[in-house]
Amino acid sequence: MNIKLKYLLAALPLALATGCSQPDATDVAGSAAAPAQGSSAQATSAQPAGAASNAASDQAPAGSSAQDAARKSGQPLGSARAMQAGAHRTRLAFISEPSAPQAGQSVTWTLKITDAKTGAPVSGFETEMTKKMHLIVVKKDLSWFNHIHPQLKGDGTFVVTTTLPTAGDYKLYADYTPQGQRQEVPQQEVTVGGASTAAAQLVPDKMQGPWLLKTFTSHPEGNPEARGGAAYQVALMPMPMPLKAGQATMLHFQIRDAKGKPLNDLQPYLGALGHCVILSQDTSKYLHSHPMSKGMEGDMSKMGGMDMGKMDMSHQAAPTSGGPDVMFHTNFPQPGLYKAWGQFKHRGQLITSAFVLSVAPGAASAGQQHDDESQPHSH
Repeated sequence: MNIKLKYLLAALPLALATGCSQPDATDVAGSAAAPAQGSSAQATSAQPAGAASNAASDQAPAGSSAQDAARKSGQPLGSARAMQAGAHRTRLAFISEPSAPQAGQSVTWTLKITDAKTGAPVSGFETEMTKKMHLIVVKKDLSWFNHIHPQLKGDGTFVVTTTLPTAGDYKLYADYTPQGQRQEVPQQEVTVGGASTAAAQLVPDKMQGPWLLKTFTSHPEGNPEARGGAAYQVALMPMPMPLKAGQATMLHFQIRDAKGKPLNDLQPYLGALGHCVILSQDTSKYLHSHPMSKGMEGDMSKMGGMDMGKMDMSHQAAPTSGGPDVMFHTNFPQPGLYKAWGQFKHRGQLITSAFVLSVAPGAASAGQQHDDESQPHSH
């Protein structure tokens, strides 16, 4: 539904914590508990965690100032939300089989969610973006990313089998919502054996005019190592530039074919035209954002003339197709380097794009640290 300006402004703090088009920013530093009995099990407390273009644009859209970005997102310029973390409601027990996984070999993970107070298995979970759990798996140097979906087996237990490509340390973010409760995102670390490789260096991607532009190869869902996929150009316009901590920010993705022609036949992936996961360089900040709704017409070029009274932040039925522009609202809680993965679906395959962004100190972040930029939201 369309949200009136008066109502929108009054509801924004809640919408930012619970709206499907808003980001999830979770501070997961230090949230892992000590290992449980046996080397293969650990327990963790959960942190609370459009319009189609016919040609690629070489110019920054009108209305791309900091004030316009703030107007579009509904947040004051330079604002940062330092919300207090809520009490942990669940705990995650993690079992790996084998307990010492090896690079390139199959591993099965069991994740059991229990009530943090009673120890009883969590009996029900909300379906969020068509799944009961989203498991984000990254190598700790942020050189590798996967988004998979463990299956609920009952009694609060999820199981998934996967393969990790290289040796080293990995981090897992289990994103779920207990029935009737808020979303939680506990994290887990895993060490994978095999021939050691040097850690990748995180280097900010360079702008090409108003865009960051890179080429990626599509792959089946859950298998980013697959070969033979089609090539796509993905352009990213972060707004406003330069990026600053605590500032309302838009990440405007444009998906194009290998020759640079924008695509208008993207398919829904998990009920939306895209998903965006962002991690800080030290992996302590986890942000999960979903696309802005069609109520904002999906076109950043109209941002300057947007009528706030026509902003639509409601949940909508999954689109049957769309593109090429998919936009996400976020708010970087602290300065530093971040890596953003945008995922999109075309002709049955996933396009997983990755960009490294440099975020400067902002007025709200200067001289202070925000341990928890926001509570997790429902997708």
